[in-house]
Amino acid sequence: MFTYVYSKKNISPFSERLKIFPYIICMSNTQEKTILKTIISLSNTLEGCKLEETVLAAEKENLTRLATYLGVDEISALLFAVIFIYQTQHSSAASITDIADYLCFPHLMMLVYTTNFSILKKKCLIDQKKTDHFGRQVGSDSGYEIPETIMECVIEDSPIISVEDQDEHSEAVFHEFFMLFKTCYKNTTLDENFYRTIAKLERTYKQNEIIKNIKKQFPNDLDTRNILYLLCSLCLTGKTLSNDDVDDEDFISDIMSCFFRYARIKKLNDETDILFEKGFVRKEVECSESFRHRPFVRTVLKLTAKGITTFFGSEAERYISEDDEKNDIEKASDALYTFGSVYEKHMGLYAKRNRLKKIEDRYAHLPFFKAIMSTHLDSASRFILYDCTKDFLSGADSGLGSTLRDYYGKSSSYFSVLRSILDEKHELIKKGFVEIEKDEVVEKTTITLADKTIEALYGENADLYIKKGVSGKNIIEPEKLKAKTLFYSESVQKQIDMLEESLNQQKLEAMQKRLEAKGLSKGVAVLLYGAPGTGKTETVYQLAKKTNRKILHVDIADSKSMWFGESEKIIKRIFTNYRQLCKTAERRHENTPILLFNEADALISKRRDVTSGNCAQTENAIQNILLEEMEKLDGIIFATTNLCNNMDKAFERRFLFKVEYEKPSLEARTKIWSSKLPALVDEELEKLARRFDFSGGEIDNIVRKCEMTEVINGKLPTYDEIVELCENERLDKEEERHVGFYIA
Repeated sequence: MFTYVYSKKNISPFSERLKIFPYIICMSNTQEKTILKTIISLSNTLEGCKLEETVLAAEKENLTRLATYLGVDEISALLFAVIFIYQTQHSSAASITDIADYLCFPHLMMLVYTTNFSILKKKCLIDQKKTDHFGRQVGSDSGYEIPETIMECVIEDSPIISVEDQDEHSEAVFHEFFMLFKTCYKNTTLDENFYRTIAKLERTYKQNEIIKNIKKQFPNDLDTRNILYLLCSLCLTGKTLSNDDVDDEDFISDIMSCFFRYARIKKLNDETDILFEKGFVRKEVECSESFRHRPFVRTVLKLTAKGITTFFGSEAERYISEDDEKNDIEKASDALYTFGSVYEKHMGLYAKRNRLKKIEDRYAHLPFFKAIMSTHLDSASRFILYDCTKDFLSGADSGLGSTLRDYYGKSSSYFSVLRSILDEKHELIKKGFVEIEKDEVVEKTTITLADKTIEALYGENADLYIKKGVSGKNIIEPEKLKAKTLFYSESVQKQIDMLEESLNQQKLEAMQKRLEAKGLSKGVAVLLYGAPGTGKTETVYQLAKKTNRKILHVDIADSKSMWFGESEKIIKRIFTNYRQLCKTAERRHENTPILLFNEADALISKRRDVTSGNCAQTENAIQNILLEEMEKLDGIIFATTNLCNNMDKAFERRFLFKVEYEKPSLEARTKIWSSKLPALVDEELEKLARRFDFSGGEIDNIVRKCEMTEVINGKLPTYDEIVELCENERLDKEEERHVGFYIA
């Protein structure tokens, strides 16, 4: 048998190519001779020629050229030309009667050329059809048609390369599978004969690449192979089961039920089948209109691009369409643009809802539509959300007013929905699907996607599109932190050591699992409080460096906004950003990051009387959000404050660790001076520690001044010069009070 290799990957339908046929006829005398022009030239002579020898002799050159091109004898080439011409003119198969009428040749005499028809069929140059173009049975007078791929080769004047091969041409092989399934379905018969026939086809065409690949993937699973044989036959032959073939609208539950067990069908419907797990098939909804203009919807199984590549091997490139190569986001984007192009036209509310339902039904298998439809938002809310998503994908801003008018027009509903969104009481805002950016002019207020919708759209890549409150200056990478030695009192050191042990990633995960199992909050919240300059912030930095964690640093000043209500949004976004950072870290197998509220006095101070005004109400609302977020925190949060006595009691129980920092003791101050200024002798270091009751931050300031002096003067300052620097450190120049005996 023969297989044919074609030169084009994505060939347009032949019906489109027929539009150029008259043009080619007109140009046949002005351009070089092609196979198509050879057939056109023959068409002028063959019609009504009665196959007279004088006519054939006159067309000897053309017939020889066509026969050589097809790899057949001249009479077979002549019959091929007649079928080609008839099929082009009538858009249907040519029966023997049609061919005889075209040639003005006796019908009975056409039987002499049965062998020639067989030659053409054997070389897959023509197919035999049992129905006409109206779908009616034509009885014993079968129709012949030329496959679309052969027609394309003729039109493009590309060679038909016939290659003798032991395995059949895949389209012919799987046509047999298709006819077997179709026959069994129509006759509602499924017995041992069906399975014997399947086994026979597998043995007969065991060298076929597709069959070999299917058996390689599922050597002991006949049911799965049968599903794939059916899907491959549909893909290869370009056929789908039409309304005449399928009475039920649901392809899976109807067709598959004839061949497979209920449990297998359920898995296919639920998308839990092994074929879905391996990414070989996808479920798709096909929408069309019946002859009565009623919507016709059915669910079909199709091979994915991965499935076609895996099973079709070297032939895969010919059968993967542009849609197959698109990812889910691109398909969702196409669906939203289709949706947008229609609703922007003038149509009533009912028509818009109907259009929305059709698109959702068609694309329900895509993750984005599946996620949104599962939220049980009403149709109007989904419409608004899809509209915003379409704008988001195109990089445009969505005006709140124009978006609502796309659905409601200027009806009374438009104003009520507009008000509910501006008041942030609409379900899209309350459930976290969209956000608004208010403007004093309502028409300039914009609506955009919130993180929840972006995550539904982009999945694991959502962090690339979520507003970057979690990068740049707000993120401190552990490798960029400088290692420092910190000196604590004995009690503080003990707590810091315990914290460091707790933040070991393996121990942290084990601890969180145990806490979760007991119904306890698994977040770790730490409060570091005490005098300024005692190393609270630096402690967080050093713990992050030692445990290899990123820090999301929150500037409290940024959480204050001149617009009422904006501060609450900023606090919510801080925690949203932190959760996104945690997800990214988990996906990248990084350690859980730290959320740091530095100098958090303003956030955790005692709540104020609401009668004090709007400012007090805003601050209390911020604290309520902070308390709520801390309660459900899964990560690690640090807060530092200098004013612990002013902390609201509600925050006290939210912090698992509370570490108090005091000014360093005499011994600790001596160690700090020694680590910072090793050039001084022990006696001088002790004198400095005794004379000046400095915090670590103040000592750092003196050391920085010493470094600057060395750069300017080329030498370190003397002890006396260092003492002078210390005396000028504090604005309060009152004489230091010393406890006990002191020698200057």
